[in-house]
Amino acid sequence: MAIKAPKWCEHAIPTSRGWVDPITGEVYKSGGFTPEQIATWRPVWHENDPMPETLEENVDEPVIQTLTEAPIGDKSLDEMTKVELEALGRTHGVELDRRKSKKSLLGQVKNLFE
Repeated sequence: MAIKAPKWCEHAIPTSRGWVDPITGEVYKSGGFTPEQIATWRPVWHENDPMPETLEENVDEPVIQTLTEAPIGDKSLDEMTKVELEALGRTHGVELDRRKSKKSLLGQVKNLFE
């Protein structure tokens, strides 16, 4: 049976990781396809759309994403929120418990820099 990309990402290509953007390598829909399914897949392109370059897949290399949920900026430790303190602790390998008071979290973070 031929495989088809979901309608919301028709330009995606099948890989062993799932449906992937052919230019950026972003996984649109996880899953996986066998080499036989990938070999028999035929893209559906609109007449005016250029055919994108094929994605060279490197399965061994993980996709790394950086989250910026708690930007720190130029704040002092005392001005940071509990979420920002937790993020700062994580960047230094310490997991902080936000259920504790801000004073307690500040003490733990300040100990990191001593």
